[in-house]
Order: sequence, then C-alpha cells, then structure tokens
Amino acid sequence: MNFGTVCIIGPGLIGGSIGLCLKKRNLASKIIGVCHRTSSIEKAVKMQAIDAGFLNANEAVKDADIVILATSVDKIIDLAKEIIPIMKSDSILTDVGSTKALIVKQITNNIREDIAFVGAHPIAGSEQRGIEVALPDLFEGCTCIITPLKNSTKAVETISTMWQLMGARVKFMSPEQHDEILASVSHLPHLVASCLINSIKKEHINYVASGLRDTTRIASGDPELWANIFDQNRDNVIKSIEQLITELNKFKNDLINKDASTLLDKLKKAKLIRDSVFNNNSKDLNKK
Repeated sequence: MNFGTVCIIGPGLIGGSIGLCLKKRNLASKIIGVCHRTSSIEKAVKMQAIDAGFLNANEAVKDADIVILATSVDKIIDLAKEIIPIMKSDSILTDVGSTKALIVKQITNNIREDIAFVGAHPIAGSEQRGIEVALPDLFEGCTCIITPLKNSTKAVETISTMWQLMGARVKFMSPEQHDEILASVSHLPHLVASCLINSIKKEHINYVASGLRDTTRIASGDPELWANIFDQNRDNVIKSIEQLITELNKFKNDLINKDASTLLDKLKKAKLIRDSVFNNNSKDLNKK
C-alpha cells in the first residue's frame, strides 16, 4: 500500500522515525519535511528520513496527501490553523501529540469540510530528541492511540492502516479518555522521575547507582516539551498526583505503624502487576 506524498512537519525523533519507516517499508511515494533550519533539512535528507525539505510549511503541504504534525504539543494547534487553508482537497491532517483533548477540539473547530483531521498518538520514543536518534523500527510493537471524529471514517481507516503497516497496534478512544490514561501511565511517571531527582540532597547525588539511573531515566527528557504537556493536560495530571499522594501516605503510615505485613503485601502487589504487564509485552515483541 502507498500513501502518496506525506509531509512531516517536525522530523525529529518521532517525525524522523515515521519518515524512515515509511521509506523502509515503501509506504509513500514522496516524503517532505518541514524544519526550522537548513542544516536540519540536510541532516534529514542525508539520513533518508525525507526526500526533500522546506523551511516554510505552507509550501510543503500544498501537494501532500497526508500531513503529519510532529512538533511539540504547544505548536500543533497554531500550525494546523496556518496550513489548513493551503492543504489540497481530500487530504488528511494528523498529529502525534501526547495530549489530545485540546488539540482535537481546536483543530476540529478550524478544519475545512473537504479535508479530514485524525488525532493520533504513537506511544513510543525515548528521553532523547532530534533526527539523530530516529529509528526506522521505532513503532514496531508500540501502541498508537487514534482519537477519531464521527465524520472522518475513511480518513480514520487510512491513518489506522498507516500506523499498523509501520508496526503499531492501534487502539481507538476519545480524546478525553486518552488524556486521562496518559496522565497516569506517561505524564505522571515523568513528573515523579523529576521530583525524585530534585528531592535528593546534593551531597548524596554522587553515590547514585543503576537503581536511581533506571528509575529516573525519563527525567532527562526535554524540559520545555514536558512543561507544555503538563500544561495541556493539567487537570488529569493533578488527579494523578493526588492518587499518588494517597498511595504514598498509605505507605508512610505502614512504616509509622510498623505494619510490615501490609507493607509487604503492597510490594508484592506492585511486583505482580509490573511483571504481568512488562513480561507480557516482552513476549509479544519476541513473537514479531
């Protein structure tokens, strides 16, 4: 299957990996990138993540069949407003933002009747960013959440198929449900990793080992990117923080009351849940 001309606005880790994957699997006839700097375009072309690049999004999207917004979440809405008037009829606009409710609402309010918007979020990546760390198989085995609109059935099918052919497992849900889930399984962990690092006394930091390194790896993610994610999903993140505080207080009370039995039960429960989730994921990946 071929998706024609695909324009990726922001070919960094995620956008660049999309380009590499589409090219590796022959899923697009041409891939166009939009970057801030000429040097970034040259790098993306050299890596074969894109065939050609532009500094101006308007010039890049006019002939594209699919336009993918792969920038930080705070830029997606304004970029969509800018390019929607220029996109050709029957084309599809999609994104990869890790928040969905605000993005879907705002873009839906501005979308033209002759083009479709399909919100999407591939749950993949790392604490690193930039085209340099893009990988052609980044999405193999990952989950991609699609937040469809009622009036874009054909477009939803197209974008869903594209992600499936890139190796992702597609799940459908509302933008609101997406944001509630991601607040607890993605946004809260990053916040906790950052808080954990910040809570350690400076004189203790030189004694860290692999446990803290593994637990706080994601705290090395781009601070501005994550600040924008927290801002867009503020209410859900606050609820997740409150749930964590409740759990921490229970753990604290067990220690205060020297309730070793209850504390052990909590640790066993956590191990059981984590092992069941990640061991199953490992088995699924090994089958591919």
